Amino acid sequence: MRSLWPASLAGRITLLLLGGLMLLHVGSMWVHERALRDTEQGARIERMADHLAAARAAVAPLPEAARDAAAHGISRPGLEIHWDRVAPLPEAAPPEALAEAAARLGPGARIGWDPKAEPGHRLLGALPAEGGGWIVFSAPWLGAGGGALDHGAIASMVAMALGIAGVSILVVRWITGPLRRLSAAADRIGRDPSPQPVPMEGPEEVRHAAAAFNAMQDRIARLLEDRTEALAAMSHDLRTPLSRLQLRVGFLPEGEDRARLEADIAEMEAMVARTLDYIREGRDAEPVRPADLAAILQTLASDAADQGHDVAYQGPGRAVLPLRRIAAKRALSNLVDNALRHGRPPVRLRIHDEGPMLAVEVSDAGTGIAEADRARALAPFVQLDPARSGSGVGLGLAIAQRFAQASNGHLELGTSREGGLLARLVLPRQGSKS
Repeated sequence: MRSLWPASLAGRITLLLLGGLMLLHVGSMWVHERALRDTEQGARIERMADHLAAARAAVAPLPEAARDAAAHGISRPGLEIHWDRVAPLPEAAPPEALAEAAARLGPGARIGWDPKAEPGHRLLGALPAEGGGWIVFSAPWLGAGGGALDHGAIASMVAMALGIAGVSILVVRWITGPLRRLSAAADRIGRDPSPQPVPMEGPEEVRHAAAAFNAMQDRIARLLEDRTEALAAMSHDLRTPLSRLQLRVGFLPEGEDRARLEADIAEMEAMVARTLDYIREGRDAEPVRPADLAAILQTLASDAADQGHDVAYQGPGRAVLPLRRIAAKRALSNLVDNALRHGRPPVRLRIHDEGPMLAVEVSDAGTGIAEADRARALAPFVQLDPARSGSGVGLGLAIAQRFAQASNGHLELGTSREGGLLARLVLPRQGSKS
């Protein structure tokens, strides 16, 4: 069962503010209603006492036969008055709730209530009349009237709740805004090649957290920069001895040994080039421009077919997206090369329209990658041999992954219809980073 307690900090603060202020509002309404009711009840008793005093004065000089009519003539809505020879109530102490009313009505007053009577006659009382008899009256119960939850009170509570909710949401958004920006910056770590520092604003604790986060981000950036520069220098320096080695092999006589040495040198050069491509990805200053992915895939398929591979493109004639064209071609070339190295033919290149996204698929008919190993396969310098045959430095998928992240997209690995690997490079139609 889903909890009603909000998951977000903003939702929890808003709910607490709304609940606390609503409780305060209801409590203040209850206190105000009680005070207002006490005031109104006191005023009712005073008016009742005035009318009863007028009735006593009116019937005093009259004969008994005319007294009841005279007393009844002083009645008003909410107070019915009569004269009678006997009191309707026995002489007894009034109920605690009516003691104050009995004291205000005058000496000798008898007052009580009948819950079975009609609502307008539940309060019963009698006052001694001058010249004998009793001034008898009936009225609604003193506690009757509008309660704390009448229509006006409910409308007031609803209006107050809406006002409190609106103000609370604005205040909470202002308070939690720096936290949301800090969370977004933390989510970009490792994906944005040039992360920006988080503004140090908001409450003191949030400013301290932002400062600590910026310092951590700078340390991570320096560590990555040092690692990248060392790797780039090493890969670049390897090219010189490889060139000398290739030159010396050229003086060897033709034969199987020379062919093997040349193949090893070519593989080492490919490893160095792949490493430099991985380092270059995300660091190039190449601008984002409209590029035709369909044309890039057609070129890659044609080049591979010219080399004798079973590679074909199946998709629309044009698929233009704003992206870095050279980086896109490098990433797609690595996906095709990965399928040729580690999979089996046929290799198929496809483009699928997915609304705001465009998916480029590269599939082969090899053994594929087990689902448990797919996340590890996207990491740099990871090889899954012997599950997938071939050689290399383990950067083909990592280069495509870095390009996808830098373009606000993602790389997915799955199983093709032929049972091999299906690599899906999903890119947004808009919003690639420059």
